[in-house]
Order: sequence, then structure tokens, then C-alpha cells
Amino acid sequence: MASEKHNEAIPSYLQRLTTAPLLTADEERRLTLAARQGSVEARDRLVEANIRLVINVAKSYQSRSIPLEDLIQEGVIGLMTAINRFDPEKGFRFSTYATHWIRQSIGRAVDGKAKAIRLPSHISQALRKVEKTKADLLQESGIEPTPEQIAHEMGISVRKLTTLLQASHELVSLDIKIGDGEKTTLGAMIQDERAGDPEAIIINSEIIEELQEVMLQLTDRERRIVNYRLKNDDGTNHFREELSEEMHISRERVRQIESQAIKKLRVLAQRRKLREFLG
Repeated sequence: MASEKHNEAIPSYLQRLTTAPLLTADEERRLTLAARQGSVEARDRLVEANIRLVINVAKSYQSRSIPLEDLIQEGVIGLMTAINRFDPEKGFRFSTYATHWIRQSIGRAVDGKAKAIRLPSHISQALRKVEKTKADLLQESGIEPTPEQIAHEMGISVRKLTTLLQASHELVSLDIKIGDGEKTTLGAMIQDERAGDPEAIIINSEIIEELQEVMLQLTDRERRIVNYRLKNDDGTNHFREELSEEMHISRERVRQIESQAIKKLRVLAQRRKLREFLG
């Protein structure tokens, strides 16, 4: 159920940690210095004081594919990275710095969970450079850098940076059923002919841009249902029941709107020479 997914219970042992008092700036400085010198007690105190931050970030990544508890655990890994790298002499708050590493750790876990379209290697390398640049700028200032600052540091345009970041979020499940009778998977439809491995998929960035344009031709409800299916379909069709609750319409009505959207996409895709991509 959708309501269950978005209100997934936080494990009791983690819930207890959320009552730990917040730290003052002086306490953060003292504990991070001690933790970097090997104090387990100081490290644990920092984790306890920031577990609420981890939980809040984890909730923003919730999906049926990964339990909230697992997302929180990934976030704690990011928090530990922040503890090891934080320099209290810079003068900014630890929570500001830690948020970046928590998001990065959880984001990587989410992206790696599902079989997804593999980005071309040069794009993957560029995205890694973006992350490194972002982390370096955050380390220097203690403030989340703007796209303009990241682009300037990398020597690229903001438009190119935006395109790179969009590409990193255009990963969809290869197991989603498409085509007539929904007997064909997306992975089978877009397999790179040069690849021996059926999961070695390469999507041209221009096709992604065209697909985005096609999606904009759908109504808000159609686009919402298609996007939700791409991200949450596990082959059981439970996503329709979840959408039914969220949108306050019947499951059959969800299926009808979904079918209407797919038909519209096929027509639009044919016009844009994307027929073989959508099935």
C-alpha cells in the first residue's frame, strides 16, 4: 500500500536514538576532533546526535524497492564518511557538511539496487568528476555549492552540467514490461547490438532528451502514472493499487489512464522515430 510505504515504521533501536540531544558547535568541534583521533565514544556520540538527519534524508528516498531501514543504514555509512573527513577548523556546522555525504551514500545505494540503463562511460566519468568537485567545494566552504560554482570549477557551462545531472537521474528499470501484450521488457527493446551482455545497455543522450519531450505531451495524470510505473513496477502490478490510493481513483481507472498514456506515447514516439525504443 502507498500509505504503508510512505509511513514505514522506523526500527525501535533507531527510534530511541532520535531522542539524543543535539550538539552545540563547540561539542561538534570537540567530538569530531576526538573521533578523527580514533575515539569510538566520540564517533558514536556524533552518530547518535545526527541520526535524525540521516532518517529525514532517507525518507526522501523511500521506495518499495529498498526498505527504509536499509536506506538509513546507507545514510549512516555516509555520516561516518563525513565524520572522517570533516575539518572543524573550517568554522562551519557539521550537519551542513554531513548532509552531502549522507545523500551521496543513499543515492548510490538506490541507483545500484535496480537493474538500470548503464550510462556511457564518458558520462559516468564526468559525473564522478562532478561529485568530486562538489565535495571539494563543500569541504572548502561548508556550504552546498551552486551549479554555477561547480560548473566554473570544472571549466564547463552550467547547461552542460545540468545535462549531466539529468542523465544521472534518467535510469529506469530494465524489467518493466512494454510492447503489445506487455510481453517484452524495456531491456530487450533497447539492447545495444554491440554488447554481448543483455544488461550492457547504452542510451544515446539525444534519445533521452527526445523521450523527455514526448513525456511532456502527456497530461499531468498520465505523466504521473507512467513515471511512477517506471520507478516502481516490480512485475506484480502493485503500483496500480498504490497509485489508486494516492490519486483517490479506482485501480481500474489507473489502468485505463496508463493504457491511454502508453498508446499516446507510441503515436508520439512514432512521429519522433522512437517507435523501436517504446515498443
